[in-house]
Amino acid sequence: LPSVACNHAAVNMARLLHTAIATISFLLTYVIGQKAFSFAFLTHHHQHRSRSTHHPTLLASSPPLVHDENETQTKTTSFTSPKFRVYIEDTDAYQVMYNSNYARQYERALIHAPRDDDAKRKQWVMTAITNQKFRSSPTLGSEYVVTGQLVERSGADNTEVWQMEMVSLPTNDSDGNADEVVIVYNAATVTLSSTPHVLSSPDEDVSTSSSEFYHSQSFPCYPDEFDMHLQTTTSTDTRTQQYAYHIPIRSVTNFFERHRTIYLGGPDKLRKLQQEDGILFVITAMDDGEICSLDAIDGANHLGRDVIVETKFVAKRRGMVVECYHRLLMDIDIIDDDDHDSPSKSRSRKLLAKATMTMMALNKDTYRPTSKLPQW
Repeated sequence: LPSVACNHAAVNMARLLHTAIATISFLLTYVIGQKAFSFAFLTHHHQHRSRSTHHPTLLASSPPLVHDENETQTKTTSFTSPKFRVYIEDTDAYQVMYNSNYARQYERALIHAPRDDDAKRKQWVMTAITNQKFRSSPTLGSEYVVTGQLVERSGADNTEVWQMEMVSLPTNDSDGNADEVVIVYNAATVTLSSTPHVLSSPDEDVSTSSSEFYHSQSFPCYPDEFDMHLQTTTSTDTRTQQYAYHIPIRSVTNFFERHRTIYLGGPDKLRKLQQEDGILFVITAMDDGEICSLDAIDGANHLGRDVIVETKFVAKRRGMVVECYHRLLMDIDIIDDDDHDSPSKSRSRKLLAKATMTMMALNKDTYRPTSKLPQW
């Protein structure tokens, strides 16, 4: 009997030991798995945060790949511009950079993009800007740089797509050590077109009768608001190339800003809104910005002619956010010279440019979004 009891005790001890080993093994597996998950999550979270605040020189150290029209991949081109300073001419009433001037600064910075042929630098025109985010604003007197990455190049239609960022310069902390945190003021994807290039599609006609949802306003367009470029052509004979005019995106957005100001009530109402109600309206994003008719203005007789801005305003979130669907038009002279003795002339309204801009109401003290708009 004593030997039987010992056998039972040994069996029970073995069972307990087996159960303990299995439990410990499970716990170790669980803990290791949780550690691996936590490490992966923290790594992803750190990478996500680093997209918004990073040092601009990182751009050249780990570039993405460039896609050309044949879907081949080559090493990217990236650059960092020289330092720029914010002057009084760059700012708005709030002493921060005026929203149209970001596109102008991107144009200036792209002069420093590396090119195989320096002669082509003057032939590039910024024809589109999209996915532009106004995250912060450089203030009067501050310094910044612009970084760029070439993300796509198409030899078929002579275009380049660049990812641009305007970022602050690294500063020193109270101990004099360099602060690696860099503020991303603005980011956008811009398209450059080299002129002359083959005209891929005809100019778009726009009906003279606007939709009832569009507000319309005419503005004079002066010669300094145009740029000149080599005219697009279907001919490869350089002797037939001529110069044409277009309204650059930086001027296009100025016209759109004027129309928004009028829609909001003009300077007096905006001043009252700020001083009495503590509300500012700012631009937070621009998308689908595009020059639609690069060669519509083919003669100096159009310089000084009025342009028409049509905008559809869509209020959201109780008026805190307003989507502005802008388009810029001009009545263009069309000359039919089939009859050389007496050529006829008519006018056609052309769509020159368009963009969608997002406007937001902010509390002027906290700079936080607000929907507490006055009844007036």
